Amino acid sequence: MTEAYLDEVDVVVDLNSEDESGLPWSFVDEARDPSLMVEGAWVVVGEGAARAVAQVVEVDGDIVRVRPLPGPVERHRHLLHKRTA
Repeated sequence: MTEAYLDEVDVVVDLNSEDESGLPWSFVDEARDPSLMVEGAWVVVGEGAARAVAQVVEVDGDIVRVRPLPGPVERHRHLLHKRTA
């Protein structure tokens, strides 16, 4: 996996906002590949210069909620090889 890949986000998520669930969220159709937005999947999220590896916690219709991991994306890149099919 290259550094350029880690700069790409799978879905744009404002990491500073949460909904009533307490988790950051986005719309499934805004994902680079909507088929990656399945519960349990590990994805790269963020916007602007902010990036994080996050686990998809819930897909509720057209909304996806994620749980970002602390720390830089590089620290967690091994999880991205474990994407749920």
